[in-house]
Amino acid sequence: MKRAQRSGFTLVELLTVIAIIALLAALILGLAGNAQRSAARNKAEAEIAQLESFITDYQMKYGQVPQSLAALSNALAEAKSPLESLQDPWGLPYSYSNTSRVTFNLWSYGGDPAPYTNRAIWVGNPL
Repeated sequence: MKRAQRSGFTLVELLTVIAIIALLAALILGLAGNAQRSAARNKAEAEIAQLESFITDYQMKYGQVPQSLAALSNALAEAKSPLESLQDPWGLPYSYSNTSRVTFNLWSYGGDPAPYTNRAIWVGNPL
């Protein structure tokens, strides 16, 4: 007696293919998340460098650094700088403090939702 020829895939073959696709998707999504975090950190570093340059120019012009974040924001607005919002890539405000008339600290918490908890991800020159 002849058996009828069957065409198609078995359940095991289909489940194997689905598992492989799911594994590849998880790997790709993980890599995309790392790329986004890296891009945000690089953007924050570039913005901090621009702000530090602006503050240095401000110091050369006025003989002192801005006294507060509000004063820095006003100076940026007067200069029509694209950074006048003073927001880091994570939507949090940059942190600024002047330690004397000529020195300052400028940093971002690096997207840390609870500031002061994870100094390892901070960007800039924190206290």
